[in-house]
Amino acid sequence: MNKGRNPIVLILAFIGVCAVVYGIWHLYQGKAAEDQAHSILSAPAPSGYPDLLHATPGAPPPQP
Repeated sequence: MNKGRNPIVLILAFIGVCAVVYGIWHLYQGKAAEDQAHSILSAPAPSGYPDLLHATPGAPPPQP
């Protein structure tokens, strides 16, 4: 009876280790995606494109 439980315990332990690795991977992917989204929004606009997120007000229009 003892030999029958050993493979089951090993299978459950393997499933538990896989669950922990998946949880860590999932948290890492969420953090990496958040960092990438912030870096895209904080990067300056390429030359030739208007910088809509960091635009400074231009000169006021001429007064008549």
